[in-house]
Amino acid sequence: MKRSTKYLSGMFLGLVLTVSAVPGSAQVARSLKVTVPFNFVVANKEFKAGDYVIEREGETGFLIIRSKDDDGQQIVSSIPKESNKTGNHERLIFHRYGNEHFLAQIWFSSDEGGHELIRGAQEKTAAANESASNQAVAGQ
Repeated sequence: MKRSTKYLSGMFLGLVLTVSAVPGSAQVARSLKVTVPFNFVVANKEFKAGDYVIEREGETGFLIIRSKDDDGQQIVSSIPKESNKTGNHERLIFHRYGNEHFLAQIWFSSDEGGHELIRGAQEKTAAANESASNQAVAGQ
């Protein structure tokens, strides 16, 4: 009898903890909407200037970049960026080489850290040909 009571108590506690964890995770922003005023490249795929939605796939590090005009989408892997020293506001950071822009970082408003994208071959080539890169920011 004591054994089944402990078992039921443990099951109940586990259920309560599971249910209470769901609302907390539902409040985390998993997407952002941004207007990019210039053409840009993500993982060797070119995108036109326009409105985009970027979605985070759970805690996997995968991000989906989707054009609002259904002009295309790209799934990219990201590396966590440690701290958001410039404030918790969503934005995209681009590396600029000449007239080309490459998406480099994505910051969601709810994150303390950001997401660093891995440089594609096209950006590596542009970086090798250009002595210095400037940054461009889209978002808030």
